[in-house]
Amino acid sequence: MGTWSASITGNDTALDMIEEYRIAFSYFSVEEGLQKLDHFVRQNFDESDEDEWCAYFYSLADYMWKHGILTDEIRDKAIQMVDSGFGMAAWNEAGQSIANKRRKELAKFRDRISSPQCAPKTIKKPDNICTDDIFENGEMIAIQLKTAGKHFLPGDNCDPMTDEEFASCDKKYVVIQKIHSIEQHFSGVMPELCDRTAVFFLFKGMYDSPEDIDITKLEAADFKSDRLRGAPYFEHRSSMFQFKRRKYKIIGKMECRAYKEDPLSHYLDLGDDNPSYNVDSRLVAAVIDYDLYLKECQDGISMDTLFDLVTHDVFRDESPGVRIPKGMSHDQFKALLLERKYKRKEIRDERYIEYLKMIENGAKIYEIHCARTLGYAIRASASGKKTEILLNSTGDKYAGELEEYVQDQLND
Repeated sequence: MGTWSASITGNDTALDMIEEYRIAFSYFSVEEGLQKLDHFVRQNFDESDEDEWCAYFYSLADYMWKHGILTDEIRDKAIQMVDSGFGMAAWNEAGQSIANKRRKELAKFRDRISSPQCAPKTIKKPDNICTDDIFENGEMIAIQLKTAGKHFLPGDNCDPMTDEEFASCDKKYVVIQKIHSIEQHFSGVMPELCDRTAVFFLFKGMYDSPEDIDITKLEAADFKSDRLRGAPYFEHRSSMFQFKRRKYKIIGKMECRAYKEDPLSHYLDLGDDNPSYNVDSRLVAAVIDYDLYLKECQDGISMDTLFDLVTHDVFRDESPGVRIPKGMSHDQFKALLLERKYKRKEIRDERYIEYLKMIENGAKIYEIHCARTLGYAIRASASGKKTEILLNSTGDKYAGELEEYVQDQLND
């Protein structure tokens, strides 16, 4: 038990149990709640462990008194424990000053629970959990977009879409598939109480009506985020409220796409809508296709942008989790990493100067674009010279694919 003050709730056990008290007395009567708590506590605490038992029992009595539901039995037992010095051994060993602070807190606690309590308060159930398991795994669901009166504000620097074009998407349907439920059990008193998050797979396309959708021909959408390019998954609270507002329709059921719980999921809330962000922009940007293309930069490229791109390129293969080789001391390993760091800086500076010279000698610069600027290509003006490709992201798993595309386009 971690303790940080002499107060009744100044310890880890009391803090952990307060949420259990809330659940016990919001879902059950006082009598049944106490029975549930007693069953849970005796499975996890030992009454002979005076520190733990005091942390539990005193915080229980304190919580019940503050909410007007303290029973005579719990009050009398807590007072008896205080009067007998139960649980004071560890405080006495910590020194006279600390022990005196604890006695003062216990005296205040004793007086408090001996005084008249307020009328019983209604203890609200936790409102931050979703217990429903919405939709069946595999169900295909069409939901409406709500774009009227909103600006197009995608999460990434995508091709611009006018407000008129965005507004025209209003009430069109996009298609998702329920593929998984993430469950989090967080109550020992009520182990069946489970908070759920639904995981959905998003598909390309916008449709005027659910009847227009052939679910056998759908393709995966793409949220186009840095490092997550190609990720079609998103998580959502397991609540039907926002789906009902978007006039959801179940249009079929198919085998679920393979899914592993990993950081490739975005968390979206279909109710998010404010001046700087709206979920409909994310959905529209994800379900429409952007062409991959090259655009010649007539104004060239700034030195700062070029320097950042070269740095990304040189440090692309940097491995933060490198292990210390066998037989090498920690200091030797630190020296090795420092040497690698300086070597990479030397390489970066050399390449940066090389690219500057290419540009000064008339090299052409192309922007690589697909929904956002992915990077730049620098091609010497003389035919037959190689093309240097610099990408924005150090972790773009499509780097090889993009480089091949650029080389093919510029070599035609």
